[in-house]
Amino acid sequence: MKSIYFISDIHLDPNNSKVTKKFIEFMNNKSSDMKELYILGDLFEFWIDDKYDIIQNNLIISTLKKISENGTKIFLMHGNRDFLVGKKFTKITNIQILPENYILNLNETKILITHGDLLCTDDVDYQKFRRFIRNKLTLKIFNSLSNNIKIKIASYLRGKSKKITSQKPENIMDVNEKEVLNFYERFGTDIIIHGHTHRKSIHKTRNNGTNYTRYVLGDWHNAPSYIIFKNNKISLFDV
Repeated sequence: MKSIYFISDIHLDPNNSKVTKKFIEFMNNKSSDMKELYILGDLFEFWIDDKYDIIQNNLIISTLKKISENGTKIFLMHGNRDFLVGKKFTKITNIQILPENYILNLNETKILITHGDLLCTDDVDYQKFRRFIRNKLTLKIFNSLSNNIKIKIASYLRGKSKKITSQKPENIMDVNEKEVLNFYERFGTDIIIHGHTHRKSIHKTRNNGTNYTRYVLGDWHNAPSYIIFKNNKISLFDV
């Protein structure tokens, strides 16, 4: 019986062969056991345009395509770094893009999967920027620019983000516990799987007589990890 896999925050970058090699080896070694694979955002360190970035990430694209053609169903959520992954990518790889919050019903287990950034409501500046950068008008203007300008903008934003992040208190960049409880109640589940915070862990909470569990996937630059769902059991592993 094959398993269902979850990964997040791989942050693949053509300039980082170490992480690329680790990801491809993982996919090749585990794909025979993968019934389904859910990638919960930030598969790529950045993504500005399907046409440009598919060429830049040809090895990754061909690996995903091969595994998909061999029978693994692959699903992708947009992260804060790769939310411009689009239809050409999905057509080539046969990967389905999911909405930012998605409920999985696995046998009798109901799981909410999400990238995780929407849970970090204490980071007010980031939430404002997220709404701005994903606004339809902003995206329309960005998509009209040349690739050279897009690359410069993306590089500037990455550098600025790293600088700002290094100056923020750790607690601000983590999830807001009240928002987490709100998500449990809003989606009618007691299990959440997400990434984004890069803080691999399993959090158990009890509220109003209900036990809740939140699984956090690590990033592949510091704490590469994956989750398996098999025989109604969820397990978190290091890569």
